[in-house]
Amino acid sequence: MKKVLFLAATAFVLSSCYNTKVYVGNVKKEDKVVKVKSVTNTHLIGGLVPLGSAKVDPKPYVGDRTDYVVKTNQTFWNGLLGGITMGIYTPTTTTFYVPANSK
Repeated sequence: MKKVLFLAATAFVLSSCYNTKVYVGNVKKEDKVVKVKSVTNTHLIGGLVPLGSAKVDPKPYVGDRTDYVVKTNQTFWNGLLGGITMGIYTPTTTTFYVPANSK
């Protein structure tokens, strides 16, 4: 029982939630944005080996817009899954946003 608790605590401590935002075009940090779509990216070995959906093309989600925001993060659940698999499978989530006043 102690080993299970130790492994669970280790997975919890080693999982981290990081965020990366990329502002494309004339979008500013203070602009209001609307979430368009979230996509799960799959990686192996701590993110070193991307699998099929690891490279996401923004065009299907933002269309022909030249102003948008791409946020890539590792949620708690992504990190927990990576911790449980000891870093073999490490998913991330990519979310696309467009300015609220765009057409």
